[in-house]
Amino acid sequence: MLVSLQFKLELKGEDKEKLIKLMRRQSSAIRTAYNMLKELEKEKTRNPHAQIYHRLRQLFPELPTKYIDSAIYKAKQYPTDKSVVFGGRRLFEKLYKNHLTGKAREELKNQWRGGN
Repeated sequence: MLVSLQFKLELKGEDKEKLIKLMRRQSSAIRTAYNMLKELEKEKTRNPHAQIYHRLRQLFPELPTKYIDSAIYKAKQYPTDKSVVFGGRRLFEKLYKNHLTGKAREELKNQWRGGN
């Protein structure tokens, strides 16, 4: 018998910021792993997982090992023959439509890229 629990987690202040930063780094690691996977696939490289793992370990030393492996597996789930957009759809559509200019557009671009 499988038992599932569901609960609401409320984070405040510093803990919430730490979680958001960790999520952004994880998303960046997934995006980087995906791009590396596409490059290594073109080169027909043997054992791309190990190469990607070592490069992500260098780029994201603060991420736990489990998160790096997870990023690689998630990146492998995306199709490499099609274009993939990382980030929120609503924010992407706002940027894509080009209705914003100047500082407001740059702030949205920074937010879409995962900046602070």
